[in-house]
Amino acid sequence: MMELTVEKVFLASIFHDIGKFYQRAEINSLKKIITETYRYSIESSKSYSPRHQEWGAYFYKNSGLPYKNEIEGVILNHHSPINLLSELVQLADHVSANEREDYISSENERVKNMVSTLSLVSLKYNKKNKKYKRVSRLSEFKELIDREEENIKLSYKNLWNEFEEQVKNIVREHKNTEKLDITDPFYEKIYYLLKEYTSNVPSAFFYSEPEISLFSHLSTTAAIAISIFKQYEDGFKNGDINIFKGIKSDKKIMGIVKGDVSGIQNFIYNVSQEHAVKKLRGRSFYVSYLLEIIARYIIYSEKLSISNVIYNGGGHFYLLGPAILIDKLSYYQKKIEENLFKAHGIELTVNLSGEKISLNELSGELFKNISEKVEDKKFRKFESILKKNHEEIFNLKDVSQNLCPYCHRELIGEKCEFCESFAELGDFLTKKNSFKILKTNKKVEKINSYNDIFNLFGYEIKFGDNLKDSYLTVKDKKIDFGRYIYIIKSANYVPKKDDGSIADLETIANNSNGIKKWGVLRGDVDNLGKVFGKGLGDKPPISKKATLSQEIEIFFGKFLEDIVRERFPNSSVIYSGGDDFFILGPWSDLPNLAWEIQKSLRSFSGENKDITVSMAMEFAPAKKYPVYRVALGAGNNLDIAKNYKRNGYEKNAFFNFNKVVGWEEFEEYTLIKEKLESFINKNITRKVLYVLRHFSGENRKIWRLFYYFSRLADRNKEIGKEILGFLDLILRNDNKLYKHIDSITYWVEYETREG
Repeated sequence: MMELTVEKVFLASIFHDIGKFYQRAEINSLKKIITETYRYSIESSKSYSPRHQEWGAYFYKNSGLPYKNEIEGVILNHHSPINLLSELVQLADHVSANEREDYISSENERVKNMVSTLSLVSLKYNKKNKKYKRVSRLSEFKELIDREEENIKLSYKNLWNEFEEQVKNIVREHKNTEKLDITDPFYEKIYYLLKEYTSNVPSAFFYSEPEISLFSHLSTTAAIAISIFKQYEDGFKNGDINIFKGIKSDKKIMGIVKGDVSGIQNFIYNVSQEHAVKKLRGRSFYVSYLLEIIARYIIYSEKLSISNVIYNGGGHFYLLGPAILIDKLSYYQKKIEENLFKAHGIELTVNLSGEKISLNELSGELFKNISEKVEDKKFRKFESILKKNHEEIFNLKDVSQNLCPYCHRELIGEKCEFCESFAELGDFLTKKNSFKILKTNKKVEKINSYNDIFNLFGYEIKFGDNLKDSYLTVKDKKIDFGRYIYIIKSANYVPKKDDGSIADLETIANNSNGIKKWGVLRGDVDNLGKVFGKGLGDKPPISKKATLSQEIEIFFGKFLEDIVRERFPNSSVIYSGGDDFFILGPWSDLPNLAWEIQKSLRSFSGENKDITVSMAMEFAPAKKYPVYRVALGAGNNLDIAKNYKRNGYEKNAFFNFNKVVGWEEFEEYTLIKEKLESFINKNITRKVLYVLRHFSGENRKIWRLFYYFSRLADRNKEIGKEILGFLDLILRNDNKLYKHIDSITYWVEYETREG
């Protein structure tokens, strides 16, 4: 009898459909060998050639990966189970795909590109412009295509050959893999290798639309299989052949957990002006990896796998585990609150909420339900430690002490060691090309740095160059999975001075056109709850939701950063993940950057009108103005943009200079701005800006504006026709001025003013 372990369940489930990828590579020289090797299996199924089961089994048997005979058998028989593990994988496979059988491969099926899930989301607009993804690595994904690739079989073959070489790299670097437990970097490499090479490959396309990635199907199958295994671990280990009789689709045998950061904005933005960009970058990384480490702390304490973290980004994570995990959440919440109270007082914490679910509920509104629960927890923060720490929480600080104004620790010397550790972290992120997440048993007596907080959960982060089993901080480098695990999750681009150091706020401000100020741009995707709740159709499988999450993640985690790095290099991505972002840069770059982000998201979603983003800008009144206040202003402006309704449109807008402009209006808005700016650059009197601003109000006598522009044209005869043409452009049919003209006058004034 096979001895079942979580490692075997992980490998069997995450590789169960790898044959779909291998089969599409169409390596004809192997078909005869595979047919001979698995002749009985093929003939028993009344097939005429190897199916994906045989291709997958052959790959695994010859891969050098652990437990080759046992996992080969599961892959070969996961549609016709022969033992407990293959039956478990079959069940998880069906639940991940929502019980559909249409993904079974046929020899005659036409190899296809994957359809973008974002391009198919449907809320208000039913007509969709289907777009495709090239068969490629996830990190090299550039753009959607209008039609399928002509040489798609070659693309599959080339990608498969790369994948197989990377498997060899992992096997070469990791010895005695059957002795490694699920927490070893080896298993993370397997997970991220599959993410890199199967995210732009469809799971199925025989009867269904090829809109679910193979990776999403493999990873959710692994999460489900491990959850069921851990719920019934004793029965599986004892070889109970009747165990599946008790596993009913409506029985609550699994648990879903959401972790959500509370206080994230106050924490990230509350920095001193000295080395502000470094500190912002460091704090953003810290919040992202605090979630990563807490998620690890929970899943590895429960002997689950990295695949059980079904999403992590944008200030929250989702874990899928056994139902018994939900009974332990109060323990983990107490541990989190105790540790983070020591570190941050009541300013920053992570709230957990969870519920037990059945297999059927994985395709329902489960994310919406759990999100509502965790929102409620925000009003009861630190509930688990309130009685024990009541006096410490509510007692006032002794204001006679010399306290850091940002973290409220007692200052020893001129600088706060704790706050400065985030500047050091920001520095490491730009100077070192890799970092490791290491397990540690260090005892923490006093919290003096970010790593002391990670230590409280049993981990630490170490930076260096080309560290083995590490994460790369650079995203434009092809990954050697033998050496590295994957790439950094958070945005990591910052502008630099000529000497190579990180640009400070003054440097960023001085790169502005016109008045020298820095500003911030904030934004997030509109109606995201509806997109996941209704936009994917009725009861979409969890693998489809995972595919959509990944598409949003790759846009905000990579595409947005690429736009900044390549086209707006004087700006800095402070955070970008999940569905929102915060960018700091020269104020004059930000409106154009906002437009480029909106256009790119529109293109990335296949011009889907149901996928929109709202943004808002705010700039600092002075170079040394608190980042926190500017960020707060931009957040308030974003709320206004989200409430903008006009002519059947809502949201999908940009707040700029005290006005909200719909993206459908933006091209006209910038055209008028450019024409007005050209007059100022031709030495037309700047008084025209104030005149236009005056007449933009209500109940103005518009004939006076005609008179003013006639006189202006007479005084500037060489461009007189242009001036009168501009007046025609900004006057509407009811003889009212263009509604955003006052916003434009401020924009032009600031961009043409010196200093």
